[in-house]
Amino acid sequence: MPQTSPAPGRILLATPVGRRDNARSPSVHAQAGINAHTSAPPRRPPEAVETAMPPSQNRTRRRGFSLVELLVVIAVVGILVGLLLPAVQSAREVANRTKCANNLKQIGLARALYHDTYHILPPSRSSMAEGPSRARLLLPYLGQENLYRVWKPGWPYPKIETLQGGTRIVDPERVLATPAPWYYCPSPRPPGADRHNHPFPQVGSCSFRTGPSVTLGDYAACVGTTGYDYTLTMGGGPSFEQNGAFRALTGVRFEDMADGLTHTLLAGKSHVPPGTKGQSPGDCGLLDGHNPSCSTRAAGVDFPLTASRNGPGWKFGSRHPGLCLFVMCDGSVQRLSTSADALLLGLLAHRSDGEEAPEF
Repeated sequence: MPQTSPAPGRILLATPVGRRDNARSPSVHAQAGINAHTSAPPRRPPEAVETAMPPSQNRTRRRGFSLVELLVVIAVVGILVGLLLPAVQSAREVANRTKCANNLKQIGLARALYHDTYHILPPSRSSMAEGPSRARLLLPYLGQENLYRVWKPGWPYPKIETLQGGTRIVDPERVLATPAPWYYCPSPRPPGADRHNHPFPQVGSCSFRTGPSVTLGDYAACVGTTGYDYTLTMGGGPSFEQNGAFRALTGVRFEDMADGLTHTLLAGKSHVPPGTKGQSPGDCGLLDGHNPSCSTRAAGVDFPLTASRNGPGWKFGSRHPGLCLFVMCDGSVQRLSTSADALLLGLLAHRSDGEEAPEF
């Protein structure tokens, strides 16, 4: 096609190829803006979106336990308690047994110190009438020297004042009721339990018509196999020689124990039958030697170990399951099974029978 030349006097401006779209008329730009607004709506701000959400989706949903879930939780807790309770009781019993053994160890050490001082063991009681027991004589070696001093030697009770024309007893119960911690086993007498005896009637020749309220104890001195802390002579019959580690009035020397200190019982846990706690004659004054059955026990064929805490009898026994703790004359603490042979028990209770005791 022939090119037409511009008319004379007119100048034509060429539009660059890259700017043809930008050279559109205002109406074209306006139309493009309308199309853009109709095809993609503007974004809403985040708060506008949250406000537009349904209330059920905007709130945290909460609900309680159902009855079935609650019952399941209670059952699981009950099972856990049932599993843990025996373990807690077992741990408590181990602690009590350890404390009991430590008490006996201290008592054995105190008697060894007493023997080193006087070259003889303390007597089971200082008088055949009213007077202190061997437990009072050991108080200075158990950290209770002040309690020991208020009971003067030779007097039937502590706190006695000498007056013109006679004597007067002044508040002896306060002294006799003073606790002696080393004499308590934590199994039958835990802290806070009653550790005093119940009053009981006495004969008219005694200083008190009613036995005073005194502190109790759980460890009894072994008087041998006869049941007496002195030699019993039958009228016109044989005599039953006292043969234990403790006897009345004079005491026993270590040299008199022909069977050896390792194989002779010194003291052990005393058994108190149910319903007799704090009552004479089995569970009464520890420091008062007026009633020797309170602070002594025998062992042997006639006095076997009690096999049950509910068993009767004046003998050695224990609240520790299956065993009874003893301290030997050499100071060692031994555990004897509650089913131990009574013959073995008698060999250990007798200080000089000349028999060899088997292993226990």
